Amino acid sequence: MAITRNTKAQEEVLKLMELSKHTLTVDEICELVPLKVNKTTVYRMLERFVAAGKVHFITDIDGKAHYALCNSCKEHHTLHNHIHFQCTECNHVECLPTKVEIPVLPGYQMDETQFLIVGVCKECNGK
Repeated sequence: MAITRNTKAQEEVLKLMELSKHTLTVDEICELVPLKVNKTTVYRMLERFVAAGKVHFITDIDGKAHYALCNSCKEHHTLHNHIHFQCTECNHVECLPTKVEIPVLPGYQMDETQFLIVGVCKECNGK
């Protein structure tokens, strides 16, 4: 992997992700980050963060990627064993602390896991 320098934009994106209570899409990151950052640049940053084990993503029911900071990932870590929840009311996607046991599948090579539950989140359900 090429050596990359830590830019102000990268710092701001990571800070934004630290402060977020739910996952963020590239569009949300571009809108919320205090610097003007090109969408393509954000995609490239996130790809590097994913490869470094800093960030993971989940694909929502519409095929859009949502990104969140990793708590215990390592470089090139793609098998995430926690559940993600997408709310059909507010459309937020969040990481839940519930762990899922990933089975050993003899003869199969697993490259990635994604666990997404769709429904109404506790904030929207309480309205």
